[in-house]
Amino acid sequence: MTNPTRLPDQGTGNTMHALVVAGGHVDDHEWLRREASKARIKIGADAGAGHLWACGVRPDLVVGDLDSIDQATIDALAVAGVPFDRHPTVKDSTDLELAILTAVDRGATSLSIAGATGSPSDGGERIDHLFGNVGLLGHPMVRGLPARLISPTHEICLITGPESLAINGEPGDFVSLVPLTNHVDGITTTGLAYPLHGERLSWGTSRGISNELVRTEGMVSATAGRLLVILQRRGHEPLRG
Repeated sequence: MTNPTRLPDQGTGNTMHALVVAGGHVDDHEWLRREASKARIKIGADAGAGHLWACGVRPDLVVGDLDSIDQATIDALAVAGVPFDRHPTVKDSTDLELAILTAVDRGATSLSIAGATGSPSDGGERIDHLFGNVGLLGHPMVRGLPARLISPTHEICLITGPESLAINGEPGDFVSLVPLTNHVDGITTTGLAYPLHGERLSWGTSRGISNELVRTEGMVSATAGRLLVILQRRGHEPLRG
């Protein structure tokens, strides 16, 4: 069962939780420090390493072409002994994809991906990156691992039927279900204001948008198809781990 908020702590036995930070806007340093404290390995994707450094967290690795992180931060990370896995600017994968795959290669059994849901740190809007980042949840090397895109106010997960997902938040938090295949079948929910009982949602319809939690935990399951599950906290406060 995939769980978007109760991910493993730093890692014991055969479990290892990884935090991968992309270069999108991150302004809640307390929240990022809290997420970092849950991770056994912390990887910065280009400017994402700067986000970790700015909130007082030493990344375990920097991955990317380093075209978005400032030289002063690069120098500070190098002095601190942080290793770099540098890639050419012209490449077939984004820095975030490379960082995620590196985390998996290093044994990550669950992933939180921060800095991937908003605008880049320079303030420019990049809708293409947002959609691309969401798509990375379906990468063949990520499939089967508990993985989520996170921000202080949102969590985005992907389930591929047959699969279930537990959702933890507060009553009134929004939960939206977005089909990513022509049909997602056998959708059943509990703990939501508008329940589904083994039903189908189809791509191109909006029936699954803006449901609500009615208690602190809900559940979504599907028997077939790919379903995006988006949790948005109404209180705009960090989710509790």
